[in-house]
Amino acid sequence: MPLRFANQRKLETHKGLSELEQAQLERSVIAYFGELPEGGAVIDSGEDEEALAFVSLWQVVDGDTHVLDAWFYNTDSGTFFKAGSTEIVAEIIQFGLECEDDELADRLGPAMVEARLLPSGDSEYDRYAKLLAEQ
Repeated sequence: MPLRFANQRKLETHKGLSELEQAQLERSVIAYFGELPEGGAVIDSGEDEEALAFVSLWQVVDGDTHVLDAWFYNTDSGTFFKAGSTEIVAEIIQFGLECEDDELADRLGPAMVEARLLPSGDSEYDRYAKLLAEQ
């Protein structure tokens, strides 16, 4: 079954996150900045240079099964985690999907196209759009 994005949450603050979500946020901050800033992992309006801004958290589902947690932030970046864990399985770097698992990329890319989360100018967009049309 094709993957799809569901249950988007737009986050304006890190307050109120579950322990798992806070741990995923920390991993995302480290992936983006290379380290955890002194103040810890935070979400804000974009004024703090050591915080993530424009954050949305999605569930990626396969049918009714939640398989990935997807964090999108700072307009052009993101981190995908195996659902319910802090295991990073893919990233968004400068709008593009980066995934070492080709099978996962070939499932995740079309879902991103369908959800309009991958810009049409991305080098893999046409390939993922074709895969989406074949699903």
